[in-house]
Amino acid sequence: MLDFWYKGLPQYPKDHKDFWRTRLIAHSLLTATCYFLVLTLLNLFYFHSYDIAAIDALGLVISLAIYGWFSKTANVSAAAWAVTFMVVSLIMTFVISVGGLAHSLFWATLIPPFAFFLVGRNWGSIFSAIAFCICAYLTYKQQQLTVTIGLGSLFNIIEVSIAHILIFRFYEKTRFSAYAHLTTRNIEIQHLAETDKLTGLYNRQKFDYALSQVITSSKETKTTNCLFICDIDHFKKINDAYGHLVGDKVLAEFAKLIKSSMPNHSLIARWGGEEFTIILPNTSLTNALAQANALKDYISTHPVANIQLTISIGVATISSDDSVISVLERADGALYEAKNNGRNSVYFSDNKLTIVASASLL
Repeated sequence: MLDFWYKGLPQYPKDHKDFWRTRLIAHSLLTATCYFLVLTLLNLFYFHSYDIAAIDALGLVISLAIYGWFSKTANVSAAAWAVTFMVVSLIMTFVISVGGLAHSLFWATLIPPFAFFLVGRNWGSIFSAIAFCICAYLTYKQQQLTVTIGLGSLFNIIEVSIAHILIFRFYEKTRFSAYAHLTTRNIEIQHLAETDKLTGLYNRQKFDYALSQVITSSKETKTTNCLFICDIDHFKKINDAYGHLVGDKVLAEFAKLIKSSMPNHSLIARWGGEEFTIILPNTSLTNALAQANALKDYISTHPVANIQLTISIGVATISSDDSVISVLERADGALYEAKNNGRNSVYFSDNKLTIVASASLL
């Protein structure tokens, strides 16, 4: 029934400002239609209160009219005001018509949940204040009366209690859904903020943060961590010969090759252009150099976009007294030597800035 009821109403994505407002209008109109139908029949055939039945029948007609008008115009603001006016006016008309007796004042407690959500806190406060002032006046007039609880009172209490349950159930659903949607969106935004769009790897900002965390961790755990800076040899020639679109494809496919060949615990990022960085936590220098050479050999035997690639790699260990800049300078210096000595090689730089080819250390 809800799907059918919602079908004719304006459809908004969940992150649209009017999504939940539209839902509340739909829920309000559906609840009002069902309530007014039941109350009309109840007052007409059971209580024989024809004047109250007329008010309920009017509410039924107005609810359906607003639903039909809202379906055609999709005017959320006007529909919100219409529903609010309908709820406030019909409730207060009923309360005044019975003089506030038979616990009819209980119906006025439905006004704030509707008014505040639909027309905002300012007008919601005004509508609520007016309604409660009228209720206070009616209560004042009943001071000398003996209160009796009859069947009408019982029905009023039950009907309003059910309405409150439905309203707050809806509010809790909106709160939970909004929170879940916000959490998902925050995850997506964080992913976009940390990820290089072309390659799907982490970007420079995420890499710098991760590297600073590894340096801090190494001070506490005394573990050995290593850093690679990889550069695709002669990448400019690829762009010049095949165009930048092919160059982008090469970078994207190259990123996939790195991810498939490096350990799962490594953090891989695009550092800029055709340069990539890899952090290997809890990895000895010997193992790091072995993995760097294995990566170099793997790339040289796996063409990317039908283009044969080679890479140069600069390796540095991350020590506890390092800063982000110092360890990057060492790895970048090692990379420079690798490129300056024929490329397609791996060089290592120690804490004393001594740079040697990896082959001499293995």
